[in-house]
Formats: sequence, C-alpha cells, structure tokens
Amino acid sequence: MSEYARLKIDFTGNVFKPEKSCEKYMSAERYIQIPNMLAVLAYDGDYHYIDRLGNAHAKSLALHYLREALRDFIALKRSPPSDMPDAVKSLMNGVDDSFLEYEVESIRNLQGTQELREILSLICAKALAKTSKFIGRREASGESGVQEVGGAKT
Repeated sequence: MSEYARLKIDFTGNVFKPEKSCEKYMSAERYIQIPNMLAVLAYDGDYHYIDRLGNAHAKSLALHYLREALRDFIALKRSPPSDMPDAVKSLMNGVDDSFLEYEVESIRNLQGTQELREILSLICAKALAKTSKFIGRREASGESGVQEVGGAKT
C-alpha cells in the first residue's frame, strides 16, 4: 500500500495517519464549524451558549441549545454590530453552513451518553480556545471589556 493510500484527508485539508483509534479521532476532529459559531457568539464575553451546551446531559437538550445558538448566530450574521472586531467578523463569515449542518446532524446521530459528553466537551473547549484569542486583541485595541456602571468599574 502506498503512503498516500495510508493517509486520510478530512474536509479541512488536515492529513491523519491511521492509528489504533483513528476512526474515533477522525470523528472528533470534524467539529470545526460549531466551535467557530460558539466563539463568535462569545466574543464579547458572554459564554452562556458554551456553558449551556457543555452542561447538556442529554442529546435532546444539546440539540435544543444548538438551535438557540444557531438562531442567534444567524441574527448576528445578518446584522453584525459596527464595533465587532475584524477577526470575529472574519471567523463569522468563515463558518461554512453546509459543514455546520453536517456537524449538527452528526451530533444527532451519536448513540451513547459518554460519547455525547465527550464530543460536547471537545466542542466547548475548542470554542473557548478560539474565544481566548479575541480577548488579547480587544485589550490591545483599547477595549478592555470593563464597563463603568454608576462611576464604578465592573
């Protein structure tokens, strides 16, 4: 078998060499669009979409929280705030709707609770990692995320 035949390439262009648990690794690796969507929704410090999804204990609840996040993501995409950082806009516009639908469908097809929890934890961790990139950029541009309320900083 040639080296090329032993390599697997996913839709993002990443190359994986098959290993013992390759199929499980490949299935977890495909979650890219949902974390990107969640990161866009959390760019301003509101992590409730990530928290809800990460704490979902059942598939029906996870899908419900995904539906809520998708609805708000579509609304944000239609009318982004004028002060939204360019990096966030770029990430938002880079979310591929076809692959996003595929990822949601793959969550719907998960069989066990342990697999569901593992995938949801991975998705939320990826979203938080992406969101953390926006924090440094906002602070560097002078947006600290600190608001003054009644003369006191919060």
